[in-house]
Amino acid sequence: MKVRGVDFILHPVQDIAAGVRFYRDVLGLPLEVWSEADRWAEFDCGNVTLVLQGGEASAPSGARPKLALAVDDIDQAYAALQERGATVLHPPQDYGVCRAFEIRDPDGNAILLHRRTDGTFGPASNLPAAP
Repeated sequence: MKVRGVDFILHPVQDIAAGVRFYRDVLGLPLEVWSEADRWAEFDCGNVTLVLQGGEASAPSGARPKLALAVDDIDQAYAALQERGATVLHPPQDYGVCRAFEIRDPDGNAILLHRRTDGTFGPASNLPAAP
């Protein structure tokens, strides 16, 4: 398994619109993708994308950001991590824009391993523009 780099950090929020206003208007981060219907927003942070995922179920108390690592081959990564004894939460799933699965580190922090359908990683410059 070869990790290509940190792709994005997922940060759960309860109110996606308020989160977008804060990160865009207060912090000044460029908003690249925003889907209020999907409760999803992506901000360009230079070397990594910050993703806000909204909704009550997305932000339980004590929620922590989630590290997402882009890999070349999701099935090979899944097999390798199972062999290495990682705590794998579910087999790879297809989400349309990517295939992914989640593991936990020893402290219970979530790590998402994924591969975008189009093979890219990093800032989402080729995805639909934000309004």
